[in-house]
Amino acid sequence: MRSQSEPDPEAQDVLAETTEILVKALRALGKAGHPDAASRLAAKAWWALRTSRPREAERVNGAMHFLARLPVEPDAQPTEAPATKETA
Repeated sequence: MRSQSEPDPEAQDVLAETTEILVKALRALGKAGHPDAASRLAAKAWWALRTSRPREAERVNGAMHFLARLPVEPDAQPTEAPATKETA
């Protein structure tokens, strides 16, 4: 039996896979001409992960660095990040 302080390996795998999907989606949004919106979402994800899941936070941080180097496409419409609990 696993103690309460030991992380659940299955939950860690799910979180790692979910983070991978999130990073891919953020990069795709940025490449589609919306790096600012993608960066705002990435920053919120990083903030949520930073203390309890530093490895996943580091993956999101890498996506933020990628997004910071992308130009905004001239014909892209501004995209607002979805409302979160703090902004809703």
